[in-house]
Amino acid sequence: MNVTSSEKMKSIIFPGDTTIVPKGWKVPVSNKKLRIAVPTEPGFTEFIKVEKELQTNASRLTGCYIDIFDAVMAALPYAVAYEYVPFEKPDGSSAGSYDEITYQVFLQNYDAAVGDITITYKRLKYVDFALPFTGGVSMVVPITNDHPDNKWIFLKPLKKELWLTAITLFILTGVALWILEHRFNSAYRGERIVSNLGRLVVVVWVFVVLILSSTYTASLSSILTAQRLKPAVTNVEELIRNGDYVGCHKGSFIVDLLQDLGFDKLKIMTYEHPSDCEKALSKGSENGGISALFAVMPYTNLFLSNYCHKYTTVGPTYPTEGFAYVFPKGSPLVADVSRAVIELTENGRIPEIERKWMKNVACNGPDGTGTSTSISLQSFNTLFGITGGITATCLVVFLVSYLYKNRDSVKSSNTTIWSKVRAMFKHFDERDPKSFRAKLEYGETSVPNSNLCVNTRSSTVVPVTSEEMGDMNTEQHTLAISPP
Repeated sequence: MNVTSSEKMKSIIFPGDTTIVPKGWKVPVSNKKLRIAVPTEPGFTEFIKVEKELQTNASRLTGCYIDIFDAVMAALPYAVAYEYVPFEKPDGSSAGSYDEITYQVFLQNYDAAVGDITITYKRLKYVDFALPFTGGVSMVVPITNDHPDNKWIFLKPLKKELWLTAITLFILTGVALWILEHRFNSAYRGERIVSNLGRLVVVVWVFVVLILSSTYTASLSSILTAQRLKPAVTNVEELIRNGDYVGCHKGSFIVDLLQDLGFDKLKIMTYEHPSDCEKALSKGSENGGISALFAVMPYTNLFLSNYCHKYTTVGPTYPTEGFAYVFPKGSPLVADVSRAVIELTENGRIPEIERKWMKNVACNGPDGTGTSTSISLQSFNTLFGITGGITATCLVVFLVSYLYKNRDSVKSSNTTIWSKVRAMFKHFDERDPKSFRAKLEYGETSVPNSNLCVNTRSSTVVPVTSEEMGDMNTEQHTLAISPP
């Protein structure tokens, strides 16, 4: 067909009497809107919220997962018309569990299902899921106050290994001082140090004691004054062993997960509202409540944002396939929706929507919470190492010097090794005659008896009673007797 220059081409008219270039093929081609089922189980309205308009009685759905689905559908390379249909009864209550809403998609009563629906093997038997965008189950337990009211609280500032090490080092230091002072200090009772090596050991040990006492005082003050919080339960095995009741969201797959973990079905309680979960946790298993709450991570974060001063998460996060959109088997939308989920996750759009709806998720713990713990041995490894090294060095120097200076004293007629060892210890047990203490005791100005008094101008010595010695010490006088 030839077209002359005078002829003008008309605009292309696409199906639907529109000149707008379509994004692609429509699903379904019959121009019928997709019916998207949305669960209406009571819970956090930040995820899904269903509101009824008074005039038209129409349902208006909002929430994090609604915005995410809208963003995913807008990212598809073709236009898709859809409408949300709450999965509810005429009275507005929920029409069933998540398994039931998934099965309704299989029966083609709905074209898809959107919400906090987790991928499970049971559901995969009759529906297809797009790629998940969140997942994981965690355990929430109450926080208890570890109040220091026991009689052994004074031992808590330091851990057991630190106490034992400090006591051992104290004993070894005392033995080292006895060895260093024994031959020079005849009146040694710990009140005076004569040798320089002994003084060095004492100085270092006093420094260690100062550090230990300061640390002990600070840690004990923290324990006695600060509020110390800890989880009431630490693991699933403890809950199962004690036969405690646990809870989860009503209609959730977590009931099956808990049974797989080993919980008795009769010990699993289900709740609709977060406030019901909080009341059950506050009562405890012994008072008709529960000892732990199991929920998917988004629910856990929102729950703790409201009650983080009373509860905390413990134990591992149990991996799940995550939340995903439900489609009938063989739906062509599954692959394209999955690609859109990946795209929006990588470009940050889905995390941005989640932050919009969950602004107050951060939980920094209750104000004034103390986190004081016992001081461990590792904190003093260097200090104890230096102290032990100096003490050992002083002992080695002293023993080497002693053996060298007295090498001839033990070389007598002793022939056996044991006799030489005994001779060496006997010699070591004697006072050193060269020390100034020995000179005072055996020299011209020595005082062999503690109840004698010496005239500083002569060598006359007279006995003095203990009462007279006490009077002289009190009045701080020196008794001097002149020669006749």
